[in-house]
Amino acid sequence: MHTVASDGTGTHDEVASAAARAGLDFIVYTDHNIWVDGIKGWYRDPATGRDLLRLMGQEINDQALEPELNHMLCHFVSRDLNGIASDPQRLIDDVMQSGGLTFLAHPLERPGLRAASQTYPWITWDIDGYTGIELWNAMTDVKWRLRTLWFRAVLGAYIPNWVLSAPFPEVLAKWDELLATGRQVVAIGGSDAHAMSFSLGPFTRMVYSYEFLFRAVNTHIFISEPLASDIDAARRQIYNALSAGHCFIGNSQAISPRGFEFFGTSGAQKAIMGDGLTLDGAVELCVASPHPAHLRLIKDGRCIAEEFGRELQWHSQEPGVYRVEAYRRYWGEVRGWVFTNPIYVR
Repeated sequence: MHTVASDGTGTHDEVASAAARAGLDFIVYTDHNIWVDGIKGWYRDPATGRDLLRLMGQEINDQALEPELNHMLCHFVSRDLNGIASDPQRLIDDVMQSGGLTFLAHPLERPGLRAASQTYPWITWDIDGYTGIELWNAMTDVKWRLRTLWFRAVLGAYIPNWVLSAPFPEVLAKWDELLATGRQVVAIGGSDAHAMSFSLGPFTRMVYSYEFLFRAVNTHIFISEPLASDIDAARRQIYNALSAGHCFIGNSQAISPRGFEFFGTSGAQKAIMGDGLTLDGAVELCVASPHPAHLRLIKDGRCIAEEFGRELQWHSQEPGVYRVEAYRRYWGEVRGWVFTNPIYVR
């Protein structure tokens, strides 16, 4: 998400207030090539009375490139690291060594309309040690869906619920390709919120507001206890969950995915999203959804089971990388709802 510190339109407090109204528990500011001191900590929204944890990061890219490719989300950094943007591997190493996390932002993009026709994918893949990738970038999805002059652009600007669809298939395929190398690659979702206004002929419209996007694509984490009141302790809880892949991506537009579960057992072992399981006889994989959905179990990039409802169970004696996708119908279309991190069966 972006504030007036880079190319957003909201102050840090305005963005936090929008996040509180949307019911979020924490946010990570990621302005372009800017790190802002003095913002991290608990924020109480005066309008709702909700408490929200604010954490600081950066979205860093080499500004000398034309176009400016290789955007990296650097979460929980405690100093400005923009000076080493030209060396992605060094940037990854410095962020990780300083206690941060790194995610490749919108790694594969599709062009939008006019000014949004420029894409900013990740192109330097001979790197290692990063935490994961941004599987679903809401504004990348938006700009692709609004790519056709007038009809799509105007309709989508004035009926925003019609737009968000799902992660691009090529991004899902790239993630499966990375997972096939045997390493853990954590997937997160991002708003990429700017709250900017655009004009098309006589029409001027904000596309899309902070609050709207914060009620859509989010990253849901699993922690064993509520967020601590101590800022550093709460940060560690979030850091540990994200670094372990104890999280899933959910689109709350149609209905909240809070409570969605994907877990596995093998012998006496139990695992949740992001965990590994060593085969001890068979593995049982279970999906439990708070609402009916089209549930798909993916193994090594291929769908091996699907069910419409609230539950899916699968028994296997095969190792592999197992993850779950869930889809629901909303505004006349089948849309992505939940995308879990994998359980790694070895």
